[in-house]
Amino acid sequence: MNTDKILYLHIGMPKTGTSSLQLFLMQNQESLAENNCSYPMMPGRYPMVSPNRNAHFLVGKIMNAEGNIDIEKTKEIEVQSFELLGQAFCQTDRVILSDEAIWNTYKKDHPECLERIGAFCRQHGIVLKLIVYLRRQDQYLESYWKQQIRRKGVTWKWNWMVKHTPRYIVLDYYHHLQVLAGFAGRENIIVQPYYEENFDLCSDFLRVLGITDTDAFEPLESKVNLSLNNNYAEIKRILNGLLSEEPSQWNREQRWLEKLVVDCSRTEKKQYESSMFSVEERQKFMERFDEINQRIAREYMGQETLFYARPEKELPKWKKDNALQYEDTILFFGKALLDLKREQEQQRKRLQELEGKKNILRRIVNKCRMLL
Repeated sequence: MNTDKILYLHIGMPKTGTSSLQLFLMQNQESLAENNCSYPMMPGRYPMVSPNRNAHFLVGKIMNAEGNIDIEKTKEIEVQSFELLGQAFCQTDRVILSDEAIWNTYKKDHPECLERIGAFCRQHGIVLKLIVYLRRQDQYLESYWKQQIRRKGVTWKWNWMVKHTPRYIVLDYYHHLQVLAGFAGRENIIVQPYYEENFDLCSDFLRVLGITDTDAFEPLESKVNLSLNNNYAEIKRILNGLLSEEPSQWNREQRWLEKLVVDCSRTEKKQYESSMFSVEERQKFMERFDEINQRIAREYMGQETLFYARPEKELPKWKKDNALQYEDTILFFGKALLDLKREQEQQRKRLQELEGKKNILRRIVNKCRMLL
């Protein structure tokens, strides 16, 4: 096997800054090339999936106009993507693919996504390295819950989320890594911790690739996938219960509500900083994973601790009657009403313009009739 050729497949996990990292890699193609790396863009376009996720062809499905899986088109995009991947290796020795969905998709009973990329690497003598960033289980669960409220329109209360965490949300990182190691080999899995505060993911990822001179790389101006604060998550969670049952109407309403809460989160001047866990609840929750996380640190990273203690503010547990909930609620509905009013004014202006054009056309027609 040609060890000079390496495919770095970044597989997540979700809620570890993946959207920002993917945009950063896409925007720094020239700097990557100067370091013998490439981040090829693939042809497939998938609903609700950024094109920056260039490994999504391994797990994504192309949909037809009726909303069903287009098997033929999906296969066509997969073939084209592998062709582009081969071309990328003709230009650089190291190629990067990224999609956070692979972390939750790959299971013992659903191995196709990695088997295909593994077969490609074996055929071309390429070393396959899996990169995964792990986020502390308590922080991941909070962030994932708010993401489901924001993007999926769920109405789950926080207490329900903790007690009845859906099975597809992987919290036993060690077991999942063992499954992945059975495919790629433990020596080919690069495990990195992700921190919520005071952490530069993009610089850390470059360091994993062996790139130390980062001055030539253009940093991102802002975070891509903005997280909601707990007040706006609660507003959105309640309103999700009012969404239409008709799919197309649901999509329109969901996108509108999501845009509103994200806009409010961006423009608010004050924020109620809080946690869904109390200090005691957080400690008790994390005790379940102490042994798991220690085994990961020892076996995959050669150290004793997976998540080193970092200075973090002790946040109060979120309460629905907090000091800023009233103000945030007024801001949300005020923005919603003003947005609707502005949209109505624009529509009224367009109607007036159309009416004006209609009157001009009517006068022209009348003059033509007089000349006949």
